[in-house]
Amino acid sequence: MKENSFLTNKVVLKYCPEYYRIINEEFNEFDMMSDKVIQIYQNFIFSIDVTNKLEIKLITQLNKAVVRYFDDMEFKSALSKSLMSLKVPKNSTDVMSIIVNTIIKEYDKYMEGFTRNIYIPKWI
Repeated sequence: MKENSFLTNKVVLKYCPEYYRIINEEFNEFDMMSDKVIQIYQNFIFSIDVTNKLEIKLITQLNKAVVRYFDDMEFKSALSKSLMSLKVPKNSTDVMSIIVNTIIKEYDKYMEGFTRNIYIPKWI
Protein backbone atom coordinates (compact mmCIF):
# COMPACT_ATOMS: atom_id res chain seq x y z
CA MET A 1 0.00 0.00 0.00
CA LYS A 2 1.34 3.39 -0.95
CA GLU A 3 1.76 6.31 1.41
CA ASN A 4 -1.23 8.64 1.52
CA SER A 5 0.46 11.94 2.32
CA PHE A 6 -0.88 15.45 2.63
CA LEU A 7 0.49 16.44 -0.79
CA THR A 8 -1.09 13.42 -2.44
CA ASN A 9 -4.45 14.30 -0.89
CA LYS A 10 -4.05 17.89 -2.06
CA VAL A 11 -3.50 16.71 -5.64
CA VAL A 12 -6.54 14.43 -5.42
CA LEU A 13 -8.72 17.29 -4.16
CA LYS A 14 -7.49 19.49 -7.01
CA TYR A 15 -9.06 17.03 -9.45
CA CYS A 16 -12.17 16.50 -7.32
CA PRO A 17 -13.42 20.06 -6.76
CA GLU A 18 -16.81 18.88 -5.48
CA TYR A 19 -15.34 16.59 -2.80
CA TYR A 20 -16.60 18.51 0.24
CA ARG A 21 -20.01 19.06 -1.31
CA ILE A 22 -20.33 15.33 -2.00
CA ILE A 23 -19.22 14.07 1.41
CA ASN A 24 -21.45 16.62 3.17
CA GLU A 25 -24.48 15.81 1.00
CA GLU A 26 -27.63 15.35 3.04
CA PHE A 27 -29.86 12.39 2.26
CA ASN A 28 -32.42 10.20 3.98
CA GLU A 29 -30.92 7.96 6.66
CA PHE A 30 -32.54 4.94 4.96
CA ASP A 31 -30.91 5.75 1.61
CA MET A 32 -28.18 3.11 1.77
CA MET A 33 -27.25 3.53 -1.90
CA SER A 34 -26.22 7.18 -1.44
CA ASP A 35 -24.17 6.20 1.60
CA LYS A 36 -22.39 3.47 -0.39
CA VAL A 37 -21.79 5.77 -3.38
CA ILE A 38 -20.08 8.29 -1.08
CA GLN A 39 -18.00 5.53 0.57
CA ILE A 40 -16.88 4.19 -2.80
CA TYR A 41 -16.10 7.72 -4.00
CA GLN A 42 -13.97 8.51 -0.94
CA ASN A 43 -12.15 5.18 -0.89
CA PHE A 44 -11.40 5.24 -4.60
CA ILE A 45 -10.17 8.80 -5.00
CA PHE A 46 -7.74 8.48 -2.10
CA SER A 47 -6.41 5.11 -3.26
CA ILE A 48 -5.16 6.20 -6.68
CA ASP A 49 -1.63 6.84 -7.86
CA VAL A 50 -1.53 10.59 -8.54
CA THR A 51 1.28 10.14 -11.06
CA ASN A 52 -0.93 7.96 -13.27
CA LYS A 53 -2.81 10.19 -15.75
CA LEU A 54 -5.42 7.49 -16.44
CA GLU A 55 -6.32 7.29 -12.75
CA ILE A 56 -6.48 11.10 -12.52
CA LYS A 57 -8.92 11.05 -15.45
CA LEU A 58 -10.98 8.37 -13.67
CA ILE A 59 -11.35 10.39 -10.47
CA THR A 60 -12.30 13.49 -12.48
CA GLN A 61 -15.04 11.53 -14.24
CA LEU A 62 -16.14 9.89 -10.99
CA ASN A 63 -16.40 13.32 -9.36
CA LYS A 64 -18.72 14.53 -12.15
CA ALA A 65 -20.79 11.34 -11.99
CA VAL A 66 -21.31 11.51 -8.22
CA VAL A 67 -22.28 15.19 -8.40
CA ARG A 68 -24.82 14.31 -11.10
CA TYR A 69 -26.07 11.45 -8.88
CA PHE A 70 -27.04 13.92 -6.16
CA ASP A 71 -28.29 16.67 -8.50
CA ASP A 72 -30.38 14.65 -10.95
CA MET A 73 -33.10 12.31 -9.67
CA GLU A 74 -33.40 10.59 -13.05
CA PHE A 75 -29.68 9.75 -13.11
CA LYS A 76 -29.81 8.72 -9.45
CA SER A 77 -32.55 6.24 -10.26
CA ALA A 78 -30.73 4.87 -13.33
CA LEU A 79 -27.43 4.50 -11.47
CA SER A 80 -29.09 2.88 -8.46
CA LYS A 81 -30.75 0.29 -10.70
CA SER A 82 -27.47 -0.36 -12.49
CA LEU A 83 -25.53 -0.82 -9.25
CA MET A 84 -28.21 -3.02 -7.71
CA SER A 85 -28.05 -5.38 -10.69
CA LEU A 86 -24.24 -5.30 -10.97
CA LYS A 87 -22.68 -8.74 -10.93
CA VAL A 88 -18.99 -8.96 -10.08
CA PRO A 89 -17.15 -12.16 -11.07
CA LYS A 90 -15.98 -14.25 -8.11
CA ASN A 91 -12.36 -14.24 -9.24
CA SER A 92 -12.21 -10.41 -9.35
CA THR A 93 -9.53 -8.89 -7.19
CA ASP A 94 -10.36 -5.21 -7.70
CA VAL A 95 -14.08 -4.91 -7.00
CA MET A 96 -13.87 -1.16 -6.36
CA SER A 97 -12.56 -0.49 -9.88
CA ILE A 98 -15.41 -2.53 -11.37
CA ILE A 99 -17.96 -0.48 -9.41
CA VAL A 100 -16.27 2.83 -10.29
CA ASN A 101 -16.12 1.90 -13.98
CA THR A 102 -19.82 0.98 -13.85
CA ILE A 103 -20.65 4.39 -12.33
CA ILE A 104 -18.63 6.18 -15.02
CA LYS A 105 -20.12 4.11 -17.88
CA GLU A 106 -23.64 4.77 -16.60
CA TYR A 107 -22.84 8.50 -16.36
CA ASP A 108 -21.44 8.59 -19.91
CA LYS A 109 -24.47 6.71 -21.24
CA TYR A 110 -26.84 9.04 -19.39
CA MET A 111 -25.08 12.20 -20.57
CA GLU A 112 -25.09 10.96 -24.16
CA GLY A 113 -28.87 10.54 -23.97
CA PHE A 114 -29.25 13.76 -22.00
CA THR A 115 -27.57 15.84 -24.70
CA ARG A 116 -29.62 14.20 -27.44
CA ASN A 117 -32.92 14.85 -25.71
CA ILE A 118 -33.44 18.54 -25.21
CA TYR A 119 -35.72 19.01 -22.26
CA ILE A 120 -38.14 21.89 -22.68
CA PRO A 121 -39.83 22.99 -19.48
CA LYS A 122 -43.55 23.65 -19.57
CA TRP A 123 -44.37 27.28 -18.96
CA ILE A 124 -48.03 27.74 -18.26
